[in-house]
This record gives sequence, structure tokens and C-alpha cells, in this order.
Amino acid sequence: MPSPVLIGSTYYLRVHVPRAVADKAKGTRVTLPVGEIHKTVQVGGAVKVSLSTKDPAEAKRRFVQAFAAVERHWQALRQDHLTALSFKQCVALAGEIRADFIKIFDEEPGSPETWQRVRLLNKEAQEATQSPFARLMIRPDRDTGNRPALELRFGGFVDTVLGRHGLVIDDESRGKLLQRIAAEMDDAARINFQKARGDYGETGLTKPFPKFQPPEAAEGPQRDAPAKLTFESVISEEVHRRTMGRDAKPLPPNTEKKFRRVAREFAKHRKSDLVETVTAREANDWMRKMQEVGELSNRTIAQRIQNLKTLIEWARGQALGDVFPSGNPLDVLKAPKGAPVPLGERTLRIEEARAILRAARGEAKPELRWLPWLMAYSGARVNEVAQLRADDFFQVGNDWFYRLTTKGGRKLKNQHSARRVPVHPDLIAEGLLAFTGAAKAGERLFPERSQANLRDWVRKSVGLKREALAPNHGWRHLFEDMALTAQMQEAAKRYITGRASRGSDDDYGKSDAMLPALAVEMRKLPPFLEG
Repeated sequence: MPSPVLIGSTYYLRVHVPRAVADKAKGTRVTLPVGEIHKTVQVGGAVKVSLSTKDPAEAKRRFVQAFAAVERHWQALRQDHLTALSFKQCVALAGEIRADFIKIFDEEPGSPETWQRVRLLNKEAQEATQSPFARLMIRPDRDTGNRPALELRFGGFVDTVLGRHGLVIDDESRGKLLQRIAAEMDDAARINFQKARGDYGETGLTKPFPKFQPPEAAEGPQRDAPAKLTFESVISEEVHRRTMGRDAKPLPPNTEKKFRRVAREFAKHRKSDLVETVTAREANDWMRKMQEVGELSNRTIAQRIQNLKTLIEWARGQALGDVFPSGNPLDVLKAPKGAPVPLGERTLRIEEARAILRAARGEAKPELRWLPWLMAYSGARVNEVAQLRADDFFQVGNDWFYRLTTKGGRKLKNQHSARRVPVHPDLIAEGLLAFTGAAKAGERLFPERSQANLRDWVRKSVGLKREALAPNHGWRHLFEDMALTAQMQEAAKRYITGRASRGSDDDYGKSDAMLPALAVEMRKLPPFLEG
């Protein structure tokens, strides 16, 4: 498969036209999604368009979407299946552009003079497509064969709406659509002119337009139509797929439950569980409705939109390209952003930490009894220590340590997260080594759902209701604060918590010879509880 090409400091898509369609392709126009916009290029011997990014990872993501549109264009030319639009479909598409144009300027329409100028330019573009004889007629008809002015003035709007729906249309349809968009954009300018003068009597959004219905697939050699995909069937197939293979990693039950909840709520909103009919407008309406209700934070809403995008990606993979072949329709959505929570508000306060540790002493479940203590004396992430096994604990001299590793199919956040952590004397006094010594070698000490179990226990049983608090991750920030107060060496603190190194002199943990010194630094941390 082709890849992005670096030209200067910017990445480009540049692909040659296949020989099989070279004659048909020359002079045609193809609309490509590039990030959040669409760009239209005329096909010559190749298709070339800037991906408008200097970042290689972002360039790859944009290239995949744009290249899919190019491939679809080639396929349409191979099969002589350029889409023909009806008059009703042209009206529907023009209505979408008109509505967008009115909404954008509703709050701040600008000056009346601006819209007078816009209407004048619109009129000049429309009249430039008429022959002198046609202009003398009482009801002149625009000449669709001579339309360079319309293309120059309104072609970008045509490209935008075609890209939105993944349409590759014939030249006659483009001429009809240009005319309809020209008429509706002039009407939108008229309404914005009135608003600029303070007259909101006509909102411009009440004019009825038909809803765009995609054309039926053209006759010809095609792949068999895919079976109807529902959100529930897509999730079930993904759950099954992840159980296959000797070293398969199943989808966690809690994750499955999360995706099914999002799917049910979105299906209820749009009154359909069918995946292949999902539109960006439906998802956008659902997102706005959740914001208007105000029960969920913007961060939670953004996560639900991301979950929905993931579901559609699963469907695309399961359908082997038959569903949304030009890309995920939700890629155009901008998820809402929430105000960042100050780090100090997410951190456990010392009294909260002590309350958790005291409560842990009375628990029988291993994750509730020991994970809070392990995080308190390491600043480790909960999913890191929750993967520990009995044989991860080892002794060097008089000091005990445990390994946080990716061996045995375990996962860590990044390369800096693999480390050996000293066991603080308070953990030994609590009986941690007796607990690990009684466990079977090679088996997990804690259940897979430890993170959720611990979070719920802190909120419900311990009773810490502070909304901004991160019940599990809050230990990480508290440990770093306490290590600073205890004057622990910065390099030791970074290594113990799995932070990225700032220099080549941070040699902690690179050999067993350094481990005793690391244990000395750990012992600087004062006790959380007395006795």
C-alpha cells in the first residue's frame, strides 16, 4: 500500500492513476478527506494533495482516509458506476449546505455591507454561466455546459457535501448540484443580510428540505451485500474474536458492558440498532442532547463518542470494507472538552489516605487488603501492581523487592514502567510477605477486576465522596509529594514511580548492585499510620 510522501517539511498523498482507468480518470475530480476538511483535486497522471501536517503519525492517519476515497474513485471508474443524482437528491444536499451556512453566522452575522457584497458576487457567478441570448429570456435557464464561474464560486461547497456522503457523481449531476447550491447559498446570504440588520424574523431554518437518501447501488458486478449489522451483533462478534487463538486476550467483561451500554443508549436515541445507517448528524445530535441534559461531564460524553467510533470501526473490520468504505462517518465530529481538574484536587489527601489504609486492614479480599498499601508505598499505577504474582517478589541482601514487568503477557504503560520496586518496611510489618509466600507461583495475586473493585470500595465502603478525587491514581501523586518532603533523591523517585528518565545518570535499577541504594531511598518515606 502507498504511504505519505514528505515534500519539504509537509506530508502529501501522491498516487499514480492505474492504467486500467487512466483514460477515464483524466480530468475527473476527486474529493478527499484531509483531517477535518475536504479537498478536491483534478486527476491528471497522478493524484496529489497536501495532507497539511508535518507530523508523521498524523500523516499516516490522514493518508489512510484520503487513499480510501481515491480507491473508491478508481472503483467507480472501473465499473462505470459514477453516481447519478436526482433533482430531489440535489435539493437535499443543497439544503444541508444552506443550513450549515445559516447556523455558522446566526450569532454573529457580521455587517450588512458584507452580505450585499456576497450576494453581488453570487449574482455575477450565476449570470456568467448564461449565454447572452438566455439573459434576454423572461425565464432564463442556466447553461450547465459553461459553468467555470459557478465552479469557482460554489465548487468548494459541492466538494464538501460530496465528501461528507462519500459520493462520486457524474458530470451532469455535478452541474445540477452546482445550480441548486448556488440558489440556496444566495438565499442564505439574503437571510444573513437581514440578520446583520437586526431582523431575525426569518430564521432561515424553517424552509423544508427533503432528507438526503443515498442512491441505490448501480447494477453491475459487485460483492455480495453484507448481512445487516447491529450494534449488539458487532459487539458479540468482537467478544468472540478476542477469545480465538491459543494466546488470546478476551475483552474484559467490564469493557464489554461499557460498549453495550453506549450502543443501547445511542440506538434508543436514533431509534435504530443498525450500524450501517449511522450518520455523523445523528451522533452529533446525541452528543448535544447529553450536553443539554447536563447530567454527564464533557469528558464522559467525549468518551462515549469515542466508544461509538470504536464500535463503528469494529463493524467496518467485520464487514471487510462493505460498511463505510470511505471511512468512519464519525471522524468529522469534534468531541467536547471539559475543564481540566487541578492535579491537587485529584490527589489523595493525607487523612483520606490514612482512612483507606485503616479500612484495608479489615478487608479479606486481597485487592482491597493489599493494593492500597502497595500503591501508598510505591506510587505505582493500580493496573501495574494488580498484575503482580508471588514469584515477582525477591530478596537482595536484607532487602525485598518486586518486579513490575511485561513478561507473561502483562502490560505496562511504557518502557519506563518496567522496574524493580523496594518493599517498604511498613509493608513487611503489615504481613505482605506472608501473603505472597502463601500464594501459588505463577498465579495472579489479585483479580482482573481489581481496579474497578477498589474504586467502588473507596467510594462506597470507605466513603470518600469528593468528586474530583481519583481514588486509585491519587496515590501516585501523594507518593511523589511525600517522597519530596522526605528528601528522596529525584532519580530514585522517578525510577520507583516509573517516570521517564531525564538523563543518562539515572542508573537506578540497571543492575542488582544499585538495588540496596534504592532500598535506602525507599526507607526515607515516613509511615502513613503510627502502629
